Amino acid sequence: MATASRIDSIPLPPLEASFDPITFSVIRNRFEAIGQEMTLAMEQTAWTSVIALARDYSCMIYDAHSSGPRQVTMADCLPIHCNSIRTLLMEIVAVFKDDIHDGDVYMSNDPYRGNTHIPDLVTAQPVFVDGEQVFWTVARGHQLDTGAIEASSIVPAAKTIFQEGIVIPPTKLIDRGVERHDIVELYLSNVRYRDALHGDLRAQLGACGVARKGLIELCRQYGRDEVVRYSDGLMDYADQRATEEFLKIPDGVYHGETWTDTDGNGATDIPIRATITKKGADIHVHYSGGPPSTGSFNGTYAVMMATSTIPFLYYIDSDIPHNHGVLQHISADADDNTICLAKWPAAVAGATQNPADPMHDVINIAMAEAIPDRVPAGGAHTAHIPNFNGVDSRTGKEWGCMLFNSGGGQGAAKDADGWPVLCTIAGMGGLTSASVEQLELLYPLRVDQNEIETDALGMGKWIGGPGLRTCYRPIAGDMECVGFGEGLKNPPHGVNGGTMSPGGGIYIEHADGRRTFTSSAGQLLIREGETWNGVSAGGGGWGNPLDRDPEQVRRDLRDEWISADAARNVFGIVVKDDLERSLDVAATEQLRAELRKTERPMIEPTIPAAGTWTKENMRPGDRYLEAPTIARNFSDMPKGA
Repeated sequence: MATASRIDSIPLPPLEASFDPITFSVIRNRFEAIGQEMTLAMEQTAWTSVIALARDYSCMIYDAHSSGPRQVTMADCLPIHCNSIRTLLMEIVAVFKDDIHDGDVYMSNDPYRGNTHIPDLVTAQPVFVDGEQVFWTVARGHQLDTGAIEASSIVPAAKTIFQEGIVIPPTKLIDRGVERHDIVELYLSNVRYRDALHGDLRAQLGACGVARKGLIELCRQYGRDEVVRYSDGLMDYADQRATEEFLKIPDGVYHGETWTDTDGNGATDIPIRATITKKGADIHVHYSGGPPSTGSFNGTYAVMMATSTIPFLYYIDSDIPHNHGVLQHISADADDNTICLAKWPAAVAGATQNPADPMHDVINIAMAEAIPDRVPAGGAHTAHIPNFNGVDSRTGKEWGCMLFNSGGGQGAAKDADGWPVLCTIAGMGGLTSASVEQLELLYPLRVDQNEIETDALGMGKWIGGPGLRTCYRPIAGDMECVGFGEGLKNPPHGVNGGTMSPGGGIYIEHADGRRTFTSSAGQLLIREGETWNGVSAGGGGWGNPLDRDPEQVRRDLRDEWISADAARNVFGIVVKDDLERSLDVAATEQLRAELRKTERPMIEPTIPAAGTWTKENMRPGDRYLEAPTIARNFSDMPKGA
């Protein structure tokens, strides 16, 4: 997970004589501690599941430099949120200019003014010390609802931004300490779940206030100008360390190609390409790809900037502060009017998942041959984060939740198996699963299954994080589901001889036993007596599976992460028919020697729609729906059919 560096055991930088190394380390830690305090304040006071339980939010500190705000620190953030906030802050500064005062707070969610997508509401508070602005505190949280045409923050089939909910340009929410109640009322009157979203807004404001207090205390202790000087020094340090790391990557021009499952409105297998130019310590990413989505899966400028930087941050030493000193080395652009960079008024609410996930992965594909030891296999995309809603038949109250419990696995890397429940590359492990007990207490549904699915992962010397099988069931009235994302038909790739993930699938099991399979993006109706079922894609494998430790393969087989067929035919191990499934060493060596005659590719797959899970698991009588809607596909279905 791309987060701020650890608070302890930080190596001292090669500083100029004017910096005291102990003070440098202390101030660096204080910035990070303030960011952590801000993050915890937001988590512990938010109201909705998407923020309080799943942690789909980020908190950051920026400076107030004359060239524009620059990232100072990010704490437990989602990379898709953090590496892109500068553009929006610069827009706020440009709009309000000399009308930025102590006690102000600004808000915006406008994706065509520098925000990632409409659901991410940003609150930003300037920090003044002795009459001069020195920092910004920023919170960005995913809103459970935006007032769109469907009860969801992301509507895959939305054709324009006007169907995606309220758009808030840079707006002053608090003016010199006085809240503008008309702005708060305007916002809350345009969204569902008014009380819950009001609670989340208060949590964001509180988080910004907590960080403001901490920064003022820091400046009082060390002096305003001295803290600013050390903040600048932190960026110079990160710049120097990043330069050293990036110079280790061979200069050249690298190309990658992948595909996204859907545009949210029926088009499938849309190409996404990246051309990466590496020269010295600077990197430029150029995106191109298929035509813009006719649904909500279009990239924004902020998403383009974030996805272009994220992989390069984990290619280098993780102890380097993730501040402007690193980010300034990476630039990006994209062909206009493509799925990677849409033109107004295209719908873009899905941007942070699709095309963000494949835009991230295509960089790993491009860089695999240049730096194979640093590049991981593909990770799960946002295909299994259902947004459920309905009316509780017991109380008559509307309810809604976005759940991350069924997310897919992380790609393997050299020396490390992938972790489960990555959910999305855009989050890099920063999202969390809510406890089943909490979910069943808060919402009228039951979680019947949430377990590892055998063989739902890429195989290699190091294996991908496994996919999960999850089953949700409504218990007090029917429930609707809005699904978004992709990565089931075009699953996480394997690298350096590792295999791709088989992908995954989603289906509704009807009361009569029949099943309706669907794409990950669409609107579904699940009636009482029916279940929503998902098998998420595991991460891709790294390295040849025949190089995996045979004893570890035996344990994977014992734990049912892999099947007996995979153990024999992919990993090449032979086990005895005894209670412990002990290894037959001689037979294993012989089988592996035979299997090695087939050379494994650097990247797998190299064609679109290579996922196998849905094809292999559909039964006679099952149906498959691409980009379904309730009105088109479920309104005339009798109960149980």
